[in-house]
Amino acid sequence: MMLALALAELLGACGGGGGGGSGQSGMPMSGNATVPPVPTQPSTGHYVGAVKIADVTYFGDAVFTQDGEVRLYVGGPYDNGGELQLTRPESSEQFVGTIEMRGGQWSGSGLILGEECAINAASRFCGQPAPAELSATVQLSTDGTRSADLQGSILVTTSSGTETWLLNLGLWSDPALATSAGASGQYKELLAEFASAGDVITNIDSSGKVFFQSASSGCVGNGALVPHLGGAADTYDVTLMMQNCAGAYAYLNGQYDGLALDTASSYWDYDSLLRMWLSKSTGETPPAALTMLEEPSPTPPSP
Repeated sequence: MMLALALAELLGACGGGGGGGSGQSGMPMSGNATVPPVPTQPSTGHYVGAVKIADVTYFGDAVFTQDGEVRLYVGGPYDNGGELQLTRPESSEQFVGTIEMRGGQWSGSGLILGEECAINAASRFCGQPAPAELSATVQLSTDGTRSADLQGSILVTTSSGTETWLLNLGLWSDPALATSAGASGQYKELLAEFASAGDVITNIDSSGKVFFQSASSGCVGNGALVPHLGGAADTYDVTLMMQNCAGAYAYLNGQYDGLALDTASSYWDYDSLLRMWLSKSTGETPPAALTMLEEPSPTPPSP
């Protein structure tokens, strides 16, 4: 109930800066995508970098949409070296919220949700979402290495008080505009807690329908990827129904929604992975969040 009420009270979103994924020609591109123009104002899209909590720097991977949706994955300790974190940390969190964008000043609210709660049930946000306020300044980069820089903070209210998470994220270029056919293929899940030792292969067909199952957790997922804003950006809207999760993973059963995009594995690489940020829909209990990272898997030959 607390999760549903808090999500219902999130700030309304309004339109933002330039199109998602705008970047410089030195940024990673994959496939035959055309390099987008250099932005002339702070841009929404895929931001990767560091989240500092207390004295520890953690991996941060976020998407900000043109209409104000925000998803931020906070992973394990990180050197801010310009690469994705490809292994599952001991614990992780996801910020789910909305923002208003007034030029380069972005602010909004949401919730911090615990992840990997079947593996690490003692994680402090498991079953106890925390309200949070985001405030950031976004500026065009002048050093030629990133097209935009996001500096700011998230104020998180917990049962023991308020804490500040510092954000230092850079805009990454993403491969292309989102299309249902563009996401189709087979992928091996690398990160989500319901997957073990590469046992989850996700199938996405040309219409965007998603299916996977796990032998280790029992989880079966059925859903869809639909281009966000009708395909005007590089982001997908995701819906997912999780069923049959057993044992400690049973809390994952339910309806999810979220965002996804195609991304390189580092700022300088030209490969292509699929990132999904998901959380249970409003009213679904117990609360749960999933951040998935999928690498293309070769299609087995026909018999």
